[in-house]
Amino acid sequence: VKFEGGKLPSSIGGLIHLRFLSLYDAEVSHLPSSMGNLKLLLYLNLCVAAKEPVHVPNVLKEMLELRNLFLPSLMHDKTKLDLGDLVNLEELWYFSTQHSSVTDLLRMTKLRSLSVSLSERVTFETLSSSLRQLRNLETLHLDFRYKTYTVDYVGELDLDFIHLKELGLTVHMSKIPDQHQFPPHLEHISLFYCRMEEDPMPTLEKLLHLKSVLLDTDAFVGRRMVCSKGGFPHLCALEISEESELEEWIVEEGS
Repeated sequence: VKFEGGKLPSSIGGLIHLRFLSLYDAEVSHLPSSMGNLKLLLYLNLCVAAKEPVHVPNVLKEMLELRNLFLPSLMHDKTKLDLGDLVNLEELWYFSTQHSSVTDLLRMTKLRSLSVSLSERVTFETLSSSLRQLRNLETLHLDFRYKTYTVDYVGELDLDFIHLKELGLTVHMSKIPDQHQFPPHLEHISLFYCRMEEDPMPTLEKLLHLKSVLLDTDAFVGRRMVCSKGGFPHLCALEISEESELEEWIVEEGS
């Protein structure tokens, strides 16, 4: 739906018994402060189809019952959201350290799904100390694409979550971390914009529980890839970006 002037009507705040609100793909650039009245919301999806950054008032902190929160992927530069009191969240997507404090994550111990975009002013160490509290995570997506340097030490991030099944990494790194730095029961991994020059398969094929691997846009920029005999014992899906520069792919018998 398109809203006039890109503004969600303030009358939405009158629906005080609302439990579910999705603005997915709606053309909205301004959300009213009256949304703070929706204190019973369990599910809020703000993944709008805005052609410009979205203005989000700092009222989400009032929605203490929230279980599922999807923030806009592009918010106005001056947007500041206090989310630390949303301790019942089980799913949080597009959390950005540019617009919220990374320490807000510390109390969200019920989180099972999380995606984080890391801004320039937050270090890996700070992020790691916040993530360490989230022992129930099953899905984690980390987006460092806006960092200006190449990361060769993703392993410094504490990814050893016992329940983690799905991991997405958008980060520039010359090679993939060692296998022991990945969660022990990982089933799905997605890599974006990594620009890895070294073949990631010798590491990935040793992750015994992997069911799917996605090498998306510019994940691997090397020319040669080898899948060894006995590797990937449970893999069901392998997807490689059509933009890949791959020239030679060797799949040994039994891989």
